[in-house]
Amino acid sequence: MESLLISLLAIFAGIVLIPLLARRLRLPVIVAELLFGIILGVSFLDLVPRDEPTLQFLLSFGLVYLMFVVGLETDFGTIYREGNLGAALAVASASLLLPFATGVAISYMAGVNPLLLGTIFCTTSIGLILPLLKEIRCSKRFSQILIGSVVFVDIISILLFAFVLAVIEGSVRAEFIYGLLAMVTLLFLPWILSRKTVRDKIEAKITEEAHSDIEVKIAFALIFLLAVTSSLLGFHAIIGAFIAGLIVSEIIPKHAQVEQKLQSFGYGFFIPLFFILVGAKVNLPALFSTASDIGILALIIFAALLSKAGGVAAATRLIGFKRRESLAFGIFHGARLSLIIAAAEVSSELGLIGDKIFASLIILAIVSATVAPTIGKRILSGV
Repeated sequence: MESLLISLLAIFAGIVLIPLLARRLRLPVIVAELLFGIILGVSFLDLVPRDEPTLQFLLSFGLVYLMFVVGLETDFGTIYREGNLGAALAVASASLLLPFATGVAISYMAGVNPLLLGTIFCTTSIGLILPLLKEIRCSKRFSQILIGSVVFVDIISILLFAFVLAVIEGSVRAEFIYGLLAMVTLLFLPWILSRKTVRDKIEAKITEEAHSDIEVKIAFALIFLLAVTSSLLGFHAIIGAFIAGLIVSEIIPKHAQVEQKLQSFGYGFFIPLFFILVGAKVNLPALFSTASDIGILALIIFAALLSKAGGVAAATRLIGFKRRESLAFGIFHGARLSLIIAAAEVSSELGLIGDKIFASLIILAIVSATVAPTIGKRILSGV
């Protein structure tokens, strides 16, 4: 109990102080949280016990809530409403296919299942792209296709990850196919709910009950309901949590500021806990113990970044963007954070990757989330 209390005290102190420190260092807060977790964990101070049930619960719930927030930040109807569906799909395809092939190609050197590493390489981060668009000067078409393509990549890579886990575990049977169809059907709910007549009815009902915070209650009920449903259908709970976020983002009135409340629950407590605890699991001494492990780390980082940048840049050139815009587009797609960390954690939890590959993927997330937005902004501005 004493070691748990010391761990929680250090973690909560970090949750309060890290945002201030991150602003000074000009780092994404999530990156700073991961680095703080690495310092607290097995790599340095070893203050976070790995098998403590309380911390394991906080880690698991933080992962589920993180995926809910990823869904919440994804505007499912934007692509269709803005009329850039074809272009967004073309860019998303390039963002998925070349990284997947690259992950498969280097998986044998890394000692990871080819389908798993290919899928992990597919991921990108809507959570990094949305704030990034507020900082850069770009055309409306550029921003719409960037958001739309990243949304597609998020949704497809999450479903692909669920399918790959089932293949690896040998559970692709008729029941799985039925479950997959059920989950895909649920993915159409946000689009249905985004239609004006449906939204107006839901908004009217929620406005009537505004005094009781019914929106927050609905959100948490959906998280648990769909997480459990997802598990019963043979998928990880994160798939259901992500769909819950998509649904809530469409049924909650934008003027109700409910998204801010739900995000504050996440970014104020559950999500920082998750990232700190994930960072605490990273074993840097083991990763840097041999030259071959360092070589695999470098290979994973460069292959993941270059495959995204190359594939997306080529696709955006074909649909009419200038060379500088296309290169920036590709580099922005290479910024990975939430999804790659979630995939790494689930894969580690299931015993599909070892500590060294887990640490490599976390470092990839830290490097790409820090470097890609900075380089992309400089290229786009011509600096």
